[in-house]
Amino acid sequence: LLAAHGCEIDAVYTSWLTRAIETAWLVLTPLDALWVSIHKTWRLNERMYGALTGLSKKMIQEQFGDKQFKRWRRGYEVRPPPASPFSPVYPGNDDRYVNYVHDVPVSLRQSFIRSLGHGKIELHRKLPRTESLKDCMDRTIPFYRNTILPQTIEKNRTVLIASSENAIRGLLMELCDVPRELISDIEIPTGVPLVYDLQSRCVHLFDDGVLPKPRDRYNFGLAADAIFRPCNDDEGCPLDPHLYLDDAFCENEPIDAYVAASAEREALGGNSTCCLRDE
Repeated sequence: LLAAHGCEIDAVYTSWLTRAIETAWLVLTPLDALWVSIHKTWRLNERMYGALTGLSKKMIQEQFGDKQFKRWRRGYEVRPPPASPFSPVYPGNDDRYVNYVHDVPVSLRQSFIRSLGHGKIELHRKLPRTESLKDCMDRTIPFYRNTILPQTIEKNRTVLIASSENAIRGLLMELCDVPRELISDIEIPTGVPLVYDLQSRCVHLFDDGVLPKPRDRYNFGLAADAIFRPCNDDEGCPLDPHLYLDDAFCENEPIDAYVAASAEREALGGNSTCCLRDE
């Protein structure tokens, strides 16, 4: 789909999680762009679900009830029960985080406990044992502002961010000024490219020629209008949320983008961000 729209990716940012990295590969392969630099960071990881990590939705609902499940899953500041610091799901017991995370403070408590247990001095980072959506945003948004934006987007480069649902939800909350009370009602469909244009500050979707169109076909949640808000181009023409191959956003007649002879326009012109939720 991205190849059909003439999309060219200049840089890729993803998390340390396998599914996100594989998603980035799946996107780059048909674009013949596996050579593009892939920047991996734990700051784009999925939200840490604490003691709930590894449990199915059904198991959580049966054990804690549907109401509590929804509060943990969708609450902006609500954290699930924390994982034990000795649990295998705690990042502090994963060599990747122990050896390569250096940008978080040292935990004096965990450093003392582990030094005592191992009989030698160990410095242990204050890694998350559980996270709310706000906690997740507290690490993703600064990375976007301080790294992705100045290093790529402000240099007029097109960026692919392949990450997990809550990391992308938090980015959209920041980019689209989504109110806190609405963010829990926004869904991020798996594998659907979301194109954010910094000039219009709007989210677009690649049209794929299938009806109903992507905006109506996929579930973006009850508050979808918060990210697909009305916006105009430089001439004041209302922009369709879909990107068509013939760029006919302003036509009064029904758009037939599939019999057009030319498909050479690059749908991602200027500085754009393409977000993709992993499988």
